[in-house]
Amino acid sequence: MVKRIKLEKEKTTPESFYSIGEVSLMTETKPYVLRYWEKEFPFLQPMKNKAGHRVYSKKDIFIIENIKELLHEKGYSIAGAKKVLWKILIGEKDISLEDIIKEIQGDLRELITIIDKNLGS
Repeated sequence: MVKRIKLEKEKTTPESFYSIGEVSLMTETKPYVLRYWEKEFPFLQPMKNKAGHRVYSKKDIFIIENIKELLHEKGYSIAGAKKVLWKILIGEKDISLEDIIKEIQGDLRELITIIDKNLGS
């Protein structure tokens, strides 16, 4: 069964980001597959650190696990998996575009705070 994303805010800390190698081991998915999925699924966009390396959040890992389940266990095509994931992530009528934008703005504020703390150290 496809996992549903929790809409409650999760506090993001620097420890909650993972490298592509760590995510590859956690999800049992090769790094080149993760990079390919980033191109195919627009909502899977891990951030990059100063060195340009991908850093994945728990939300990214949630998306990866769902992509893997839809493609490998449920037999969906990439296009079909995209449609299912859009419904899960955005909701059919549960959440408005305005709410999504507010959530993204909040996430960006948290990231700016984390970056400021790390640069100040």
